[in-house]
Amino acid sequence: MGKSVTILILTLFLFFCQADLALAGSQIIINKATNQLQFLQDGDIVKTFPVATGRHPSYTPEGNFAVVVKLVNPYYSKLGIPGGSPNNPLGVRWLGLSIGGGGVYGVHGTNNPSSIGTYASAGCIRMHNHDVIWLYDHTPTGTPVRIISARVVAKPAPKPVPITVVYGEHRVEINNPLNNGDGHPLLPLRNVFELLGYSVLWDADTSRVNLHRGNQVITVDYLTRQVTTGSTVAEGPVIKIVGGTAYGPISLWQKTLTNTEVRWEQETRCLTFTNAHGD
Repeated sequence: MGKSVTILILTLFLFFCQADLALAGSQIIINKATNQLQFLQDGDIVKTFPVATGRHPSYTPEGNFAVVVKLVNPYYSKLGIPGGSPNNPLGVRWLGLSIGGGGVYGVHGTNNPSSIGTYASAGCIRMHNHDVIWLYDHTPTGTPVRIISARVVAKPAPKPVPITVVYGEHRVEINNPLNNGDGHPLLPLRNVFELLGYSVLWDADTSRVNLHRGNQVITVDYLTRQVTTGSTVAEGPVIKIVGGTAYGPISLWQKTLTNTEVRWEQETRCLTFTNAHGD
């Protein structure tokens, strides 16, 4: 409905936080042309719901967003209607989108179920109350939301092929790598660096990631892409953030771990790290 919801939002940008496993595979696609909302998990369509979108095509914005706020029985500030009231046009749940900070555009319930399937809102996405409760319960904060307008419903991206990361006797399966578009995967940085024995600290004031292992200190500057190892400064690769998790290409480890052999085998989907001294 595009109406402001009175909320208090505390945004903590945790650049290198480990995302919940459910978060890594959750996605919402909203198609204004068909007034349908699809909930996907690991590339599979789990549920398809009817929705109502903006009365005018421009009212409901298109693009890539994320769920940043979740509320039970949201308060409707414009008319001062308390949450849980049968007169509340926001219904029983609110999933606020990143556009507008989470309190302007959202996916929510409704007290007007006959509007579902039509173009009726001031910009938000309306759902039946029983449907939005299901969506609320299955959607972690940070879930990507894509709003489109296409007569042919967009096909979900193919499932990512898992990657095995090996370091000495340690092995970890990365089930949610990203596609970099050049045939090489993007891997979640925290998973890989912690497997290698590094502590990972994000400095929000400087937008830098500090990596520590013993006496070794590596700094990755997110804004300038500079990688500093001791007195050596080099330009690093682009880091992407998806769903609250930071991903980097294999070249990131090749640039930062100067005393470690980094071997990628495309056929077996195996990434092996071997230290110069053999462990």
